[in-house]
Amino acid sequence: MSFLPITLGSGLSGYNYLSRTRDQQQAIFDRDPLNSREVGLAAEKLQDVQTADDLMADRTLLKVALGAFGLDEDLNNRAFIKKILESDLSDTQSLANRLTDKRYLSLAQAFNFSGPDGPRLPNERTSDALIAQLESLEGADDLLADTSLLRASLERFDLEDNLQNTYFLKQVLESDLSDPSSFANKMGDEKLIEFAATFDFFRKDLEQAEQKTPVADLIDLFGPELANLTSAEDLMAQPELFEGALNLFGLDDIYTDQFFEDVLNSDLNDSESFANTLDDPRFALLAAAFNFATPVLDESDNPVLDDEGAPVFQTGKLETFLTAFADETDPLQSPDDLLRSVPLREVAFDLLGLPNTFAGRGLASRVLSSDLDDPSSFANQFPDPQYKTLSNLFTVEPVETSRTYPEGFLDQVVRNYLDRQFEIRVGEVEPDMRVALSLERELGQVVKNASSNDAQWFSVMSSPPLRQAFEGAFRLPSSFGSIDIDQQLSELKDRSEQFFGTSTVADFLDPELIDDLRQSYLLTRSTQATGTTSNASAASIILSGF
Repeated sequence: MSFLPITLGSGLSGYNYLSRTRDQQQAIFDRDPLNSREVGLAAEKLQDVQTADDLMADRTLLKVALGAFGLDEDLNNRAFIKKILESDLSDTQSLANRLTDKRYLSLAQAFNFSGPDGPRLPNERTSDALIAQLESLEGADDLLADTSLLRASLERFDLEDNLQNTYFLKQVLESDLSDPSSFANKMGDEKLIEFAATFDFFRKDLEQAEQKTPVADLIDLFGPELANLTSAEDLMAQPELFEGALNLFGLDDIYTDQFFEDVLNSDLNDSESFANTLDDPRFALLAAAFNFATPVLDESDNPVLDDEGAPVFQTGKLETFLTAFADETDPLQSPDDLLRSVPLREVAFDLLGLPNTFAGRGLASRVLSSDLDDPSSFANQFPDPQYKTLSNLFTVEPVETSRTYPEGFLDQVVRNYLDRQFEIRVGEVEPDMRVALSLERELGQVVKNASSNDAQWFSVMSSPPLRQAFEGAFRLPSSFGSIDIDQQLSELKDRSEQFFGTSTVADFLDPELIDDLRQSYLLTRSTQATGTTSNASAASIILSGF
């Protein structure tokens, strides 16, 4: 232990000296060889941490991560910490959310292994950071999972009383405000309507549902033009459409224009038509996609004629396919959705010439679950190219799972770690100084993570430094913690009101009030000859006041 902090005594005088020299002493401490080695290793390895197991696998990195949140004592409590790190933060009943000690929640929120948004800076967010965070929200669940962001948002609309009513807020946030009968509109509260309109998650959900897929690209490409395509010449006159049609069936444009005209002008009712006589069945599928020359037949297999005596041609299978998918109100989220939807599966299999049988669906399932990037996968090895086309149309691209740590994340973790380690070193010389140094940070975390005032007081009781500070400032005996928890709450609030004129924990974030708390604590501690104020029991303290 090469660094030894200088405090020049205890109590207020010692704290004042430490405050004046903190920056210089901290800089010396930061350069300590052991600290330099630990933070250097953390910097080297953090970007490779993708899961909780990755973090747990490196003891030095885990030490720095836990130390940044004041959880050094849990370094060997690995099973517990793993459960914390993997807690579902959107679930109010998850372990990290249920623990009264909010240091664990702050750790889980910073690394955010369970959330879709990845790591978050482990410090208080500025207004600019809050705005950036709000802009990145994808849905109501993202907002509801972030307690501090939700609180700040509700306070903006004077709706903070609804903080715990997440089911109600979800209905409000996902309301379609253009519908008079939607949940938010029926509530008739302008604040709720304005709150929902600010985020407009209903509209964002629609936009997400309309994200481009290969099928959506086909709809965009052909949808506006299909009605105008009445002949092979019409299609081939638009190179982008013609190329899209060839790509749909995996065909190359190596053939002559006359060849493709003959294909597209084939009457598929005639087994001797040009497309039907080709060895590659994909040409007949291309012709059927448009049916430029395949008439509708009556019961006698004669062409059906319109009022002017011209043959009525069959609807192209591509038009039937695109109409079915364009009209689908529940977008496909996975290949399995296609196989489960009978109407969509039928038009897709018909367009691609696939057998809509039990065996055919089984093959389709195997193809759709294949990795197209792997040359040896089933989809790439199966000889029928139309199954490959099916896979290209409906295989959902895997979501990028690599975690990227935001700029400043490592710096903030290291800074928090070194600050706390410095406080620990100070505490080894003067324990009361460590408590005094930590008050702003500990109170800030309590107010950030606990919603109601009572919940914040319970968090104070569960935080060793805060409990020590408040009990010392309120001149409570060491036996105080042994009485009923609700009695402790009542007494702490009463004494806070009598000593400082407020029973609201958040008020202590005021610089003057927190300084008064610190001075009261240090003065009380410095005048105590022993660790208690008297031999009176906690019960008598409660009954007699102070």
